[in-house]
Amino acid sequence: FKISCLRDIQSLFTKHQPDQNPFYAGYGNRVNDVWAYRAVGIPIQRIFTINPKGEIRHELTRTFQTSYGGQAYMVDCIF
Repeated sequence: FKISCLRDIQSLFTKHQPDQNPFYAGYGNRVNDVWAYRAVGIPIQRIFTINPKGEIRHELTRTFQTSYGGQAYMVDCIF
């Protein structure tokens, strides 16, 4: 379902500019979210999962872990 919704949104932006992706990064709390973000072309290095404690994990390295505040501090480096 999420892939279908994201593709519908993506098509609104890529109708006239097919080489541009409106999605820059993805945040989710399940592995299905990671699959959905990959399906719409978000690079794995910009996909993050959030656990019930609010900790953010980078899906590419799986070792990088931070919080919202920590990521806000490093936003210019990450994005």
